[in-house]
Amino acid sequence: MKNKTTIIKVMAYITRFNGHHTELLVCEHKDYPEAGVQVPAGTVEEGETIEEALYREVKEESGLMEFLSVTKLKTYVYHYEGKSQYHERHVFHLEVQEETAERWEYKVNSEGEDAGLIFFYYWVPVGAVPKLAVNQDDCINQLFL
Repeated sequence: MKNKTTIIKVMAYITRFNGHHTELLVCEHKDYPEAGVQVPAGTVEEGETIEEALYREVKEESGLMEFLSVTKLKTYVYHYEGKSQYHERHVFHLEVQEETAERWEYKVNSEGEDAGLIFFYYWVPVGAVPKLAVNQDDCINQLFL
């Protein structure tokens, strides 16, 4: 892709309330630990709305489907220097409704670029979120507004 092309992306901060504090869902690639700690995210496909892409990516990458609330936090352009691309990021906050495990492994069941990848998921207190890959933590402070 040319570096002047902007790719439309969605990013999901999925949280749960666990007794006394709020936790954020993060993941790591099983086969690519160098990719770092991330949150569910992906590319909006042709003909898809931002919201459709959000739900599809979250379901494909984590298996989660039921949420108490979904709030759009921010839209901004991120320059992904590693790929010389510009990403228009649509960042959402989703609160889980269902009971979830403390940790789980999930295999992406799609035909896209992540097909067959395995992610390790786990919860971290929002006040102790590690540095996220490719600046995915740019909007973490929006969770506290």
